[in-house]
Amino acid sequence: MKLDINKLEFVKNTDNIFQMFHDGQPLKFWTPKIEAPFGIDNEYNKYLLKLEIDERDSNKYFSEHAYFKKILLHIEKLIKKKLDIEDIEFKSVLKVRPNKGELVECRIKTLKKNIMTEIEFTDKDNNYLKTIFDIPKNCWNTSQIELYGIWDYRDESKEKEKNKVGLILYVNKNKI
Repeated sequence: MKLDINKLEFVKNTDNIFQMFHDGQPLKFWTPKIEAPFGIDNEYNKYLLKLEIDERDSNKYFSEHAYFKKILLHIEKLIKKKLDIEDIEFKSVLKVRPNKGELVECRIKTLKKNIMTEIEFTDKDNNYLKTIFDIPKNCWNTSQIELYGIWDYRDESKEKEKNKVGLILYVNKNKI
């Protein structure tokens, strides 16, 4: 699918959350085989899955990770252009870590405190009845990511450096 900036639309969900659609549909795509170094995290009462983009030559998935990063940066660029957001105001989903790969922080999809993210283990016999909370550290997986929308906490009374906008990513499905 080719992303068209003219087909991006944002619908206000709450005061600071805007749901994003492309041609009337949510944006969803699969990650390459990627490592989840920490398993499931709980931060601020939200469950997160942090995925590591490793572009070092020693990684056999080097080119797939580089392409995945390129897609994320392209989407961020389109959003900034569409909504006239300056670079200094935008908080990227890519978190740089010295001497390691970059992390992409994805939320586990929930609805009324019920987890909606599907999980599938390739070794079903040894992982019978395991849940998303059983995702081990340093596991390799592929995830279906949904670009849900953006959070926007800009305030005209603040300096631009303190105004922030960022992308919200959800994991819809996870194959381990």
